[in-house]
Amino acid sequence: MFQKGKAYKVKVEASPGEVGFGRATIVDKIGEKILVQLKTSREANKVLPKGTRLWFVNESSENSFNGMWATSVLGAQLFSGRTALICSAPRLEALLQRRRTPRASLDVNASIRLEGDKSNFHIRTQDISSSGIALVSQIDLPANIDVGKNIVVNIEAKTGRIQTTCRVIRIEKNWLANKTVLGVEMIDMDDDSSENLMNLLKLLGLDDKPEVEKQPTTGKLFGWKGEQRGEKEDRSFIKKTGEISPPDVEPS
Repeated sequence: MFQKGKAYKVKVEASPGEVGFGRATIVDKIGEKILVQLKTSREANKVLPKGTRLWFVNESSENSFNGMWATSVLGAQLFSGRTALICSAPRLEALLQRRRTPRASLDVNASIRLEGDKSNFHIRTQDISSSGIALVSQIDLPANIDVGKNIVVNIEAKTGRIQTTCRVIRIEKNWLANKTVLGVEMIDMDDDSSENLMNLLKLLGLDDKPEVEKQPTTGKLFGWKGEQRGEKEDRSFIKKTGEISPPDVEPS
């Protein structure tokens, strides 16, 4: 299945929540183990520490598999004068569908900053849903932007400015495309931004989807501020989906 000399696209989990992509060439096999050399947009032969997880994600019709096969780095050794990673035998892992809300492509200017910080980092949107946003940058994100942090996202949409406080769910570094994708979950926004977001979703054709079909009686997307003003918060969205999930941000 995994042939010597073949190159496959791989996803690499460098640390929890931080994912990168590269191209792995299988240079040799030792029993069930495989020797791999990993190429990224920045390094011709990237060496990963022991225990790093890799997934073969290439879905090309030229390959005899279609899914995600997982392996782990066991060590490294020299092969033809270059360092190769010793990896465990790949095992098939079932693909999980994380997306619970419909999304639409959206390529517009945006900016992000940490809560309480005045310094903005310019970025672009990739897609948007009623619960989350995928953002993309061709340069490295600021070091203080990390998984679990709350950030303020400003989007310049056709329907007006959308400012929302979000929690960073995923950071994916695509070494092949030399870009970073940031997946965030919306957790708070003001009334004007909520109305602009609802109008944007309608403009993008998401108004007839189940997740945005039933709007709160307060006129806001999720009724985030309702209880603070003594209004009854509408939780129909949360009851319907079970939870608010971030967008699926698998890089292409």
